Amino acid sequence: MDFSTVSIIGWMYILFTIYRLMLTVYNLVYPFFLAEPRNLREVAGAKWAEFDLINYFHYRTYTDFLTLKEIPASTSRKLVAVITGATDGIGKGYAFELARKGFSILLVSRTQSRLDDVKAQIEKETSSEVRTIVFDFSSADIDYYEHSLLSQIRALDIGILVNSVGSTFEYPDLYHKVDGGVKLFRHITVINIIPVTLLMAAVLPQMYERNSGIIVNVASSSAYYKLRWFSVYAASKKYISWLTKIVQKEYAKTNIIIQEVNPMIVVTKLAKVKKPSFFRPKADVYARSAVQTIGIIKHTTGYFAHQIKVECLKWLPEFIADAQIHKRMIHFHKVIVARKMRQAAITEPTDAKNIGAQNKIISD
Repeated sequence: MDFSTVSIIGWMYILFTIYRLMLTVYNLVYPFFLAEPRNLREVAGAKWAEFDLINYFHYRTYTDFLTLKEIPASTSRKLVAVITGATDGIGKGYAFELARKGFSILLVSRTQSRLDDVKAQIEKETSSEVRTIVFDFSSADIDYYEHSLLSQIRALDIGILVNSVGSTFEYPDLYHKVDGGVKLFRHITVINIIPVTLLMAAVLPQMYERNSGIIVNVASSSAYYKLRWFSVYAASKKYISWLTKIVQKEYAKTNIIIQEVNPMIVVTKLAKVKKPSFFRPKADVYARSAVQTIGIIKHTTGYFAHQIKVECLKWLPEFIADAQIHKRMIHFHKVIVARKMRQAAITEPTDAKNIGAQNKIISD
């Protein structure tokens, strides 16, 4: 290898490093500080909805037009934002933010009472129309999906779909030690993978036809790493990440926005974090930030403090990043086990010595 070859390789490495540095700065600064937020109703197809309504009048006879006193409800085209996992955490935060931006809201979750509570809160705070659908995402039955959810969604003008429903186990552990075993693994896989797959398939035909619409797939920052002790959860989030990237390429020549959002820890029931901090925002604070990035960037954590961590980890060699993350997993494991042992000692002292932290199924 002569000097010129070494020189070329050196310059290529320097240029690549500069490119990575610029990309890091872009991901950190542009979406959160420099970019002007998009008009989401317009991006989602508001002009199409208005034009379609004008056509209604255009094709009426002159006499009918003169006698028309009000627009029939069936002709009023309102763009709907569909949010899954909408009764808690990030999904609930998205629902409020999109309602404030003028979307009609369709909340989808498994418990009617909780849906009613969120609906009442949104209607009290905003003027948006809110509808609800009770649906159990732990089911993988396609007939149930078609009858109870997909057919109803297809009947609406969907401006934006937020796939936020998710499930995990309570604490990290070795694959064969996870309490719940194959039943839990099936539960997590079904909830984290099937909804995003089928709901995108349900809304994309109408979005493609009108050449507008927004899809936001909420995955997790665990999709960035081979996250030991969170195996099934991390792998299911990687599926969402990979699927989103592929579909983005397929619809790249359209005006449909498809965004992948990979949050780190947010104060939610799923994360079991109660106290917010700079790196752990409340769900509503996180959602407000994430919504501002729609149409600005295709892949993001959605929150500046989270993006700082991710960008720093990207610069570390994989084995160092992996070691640091795994150290956190072990700490998390010990904290949860100790907490559950304390609880067991209070409620059932005789069983405290035998307590094993029980993974419970958590889903919205």
